Amino acid sequence: MFYLLNYKSEMKENAILCRIKILKALFVEKISNRKLAKKINIHYNTIWNLKQIFNKYSNSGDKEIIINSSKYSFEFLKKHFKYLDLESRRPLSNSRSIKNDSYIWKKILKIQKDTNKWYMSINNILKTHIGIEKYNNNWVTISKIRWFFKRNNLKCKKIKTANREYRSPYDFLNTMAFSRLYTDIKHIPDKHALPLEIYNKFKYSCDNDWVIIKWFPKYELNIIEQNTRIRFIAYLTEIDSHLIMNFIEYVIQFIRWNNFLPPGIKITIWMDWGTDFLSNSFKKLEKYNKQIKYLNAEYYFYDWPKDTRKNLIERSHLSDDLEFFIPRWYSINTKRSFLTEVSKYQEYRNFYRQHTWRFMNNLTPIQKAKQLGIYNIWIMSIFPTVILQDFYREVSSISKSQMSQYVFTKDLFKIV
Repeated sequence: MFYLLNYKSEMKENAILCRIKILKALFVEKISNRKLAKKINIHYNTIWNLKQIFNKYSNSGDKEIIINSSKYSFEFLKKHFKYLDLESRRPLSNSRSIKNDSYIWKKILKIQKDTNKWYMSINNILKTHIGIEKYNNNWVTISKIRWFFKRNNLKCKKIKTANREYRSPYDFLNTMAFSRLYTDIKHIPDKHALPLEIYNKFKYSCDNDWVIIKWFPKYELNIIEQNTRIRFIAYLTEIDSHLIMNFIEYVIQFIRWNNFLPPGIKITIWMDWGTDFLSNSFKKLEKYNKQIKYLNAEYYFYDWPKDTRKNLIERSHLSDDLEFFIPRWYSINTKRSFLTEVSKYQEYRNFYRQHTWRFMNNLTPIQKAKQLGIYNIWIMSIFPTVILQDFYREVSSISKSQMSQYVFTKDLFKIV
């Protein structure tokens, strides 16, 4: 019965009685601090500190009173155990705190009401409203504004159309599956997104003799299909635009060879200004568009800061961190183990990963493709996940006439 204690709510009602219940559980059950803390969902140091206070201020008969506390009135227990009523250690004031009635807080409320912006945008708007010097003199930070939003339960209201219709930035009704591909590069050793040990592992990897292993990939190339969320994944040890553009061409060939899309329908490959691939060069864009013209495909640069369609692929980077790199990094020590893990991950993303977005309706990408009438989509299971530098080294000796029959077979990518 001691373990039904709701610590937070009972501490607010009466701190003394709540602490008496904890001490009674310790004395009667005779269990450790950790076990009791786990059962009532508090930190074990809280119980340890309580025992220290009790040992310091208690009299000889206090333990018996606590064990038989049900025989005593609440008033008696409150008076007898006054030393258990610990004062809060929260500071009364801070020179850097922003007071509730201050000019800054009123300004934040006014800006949020007028603009309906989130706290990150409010931070930038506030600087222009009050000036950088006044912003710094009042110890304003983005963390304090975020806390202010949370404390005052401020939320951004969704702006909807007059007839309350949902308008997606992607035109699903007028586009066919595999007619829109989005591509981007993920920098794997990003220590702002990954734990430090994973960052160090992908930044540089060393063998037992502390010789740096150069094959360890640092970049992930993602190609995502718009209507089904099917993904083609490849890895690079260094950025090489020639390898990237050729791999994208192979992906388009794979789509065409397997008739995922009718030949007359054009394929558009979207890039964020092409900075990762073509250095935002329209001359290079024209060159590579000529190269894939025979596939009825075209590359296109979208304006990265303004075009919301970039979110389709930008959000996938977080999924890679949470669903692959963080849980599976400890299994990756050799090239064989890396290729095994990434192949399983690509299969998981395409065949088993459900999407909660309203257009996907909790379907996996393969299920969505079948729903859209692509019944041979199962062939995605043979599409390999490769390290591009190794991939091109293997196929460099293969003639162009043989390459189309040899590229998409698993035998090429077995590591001996």
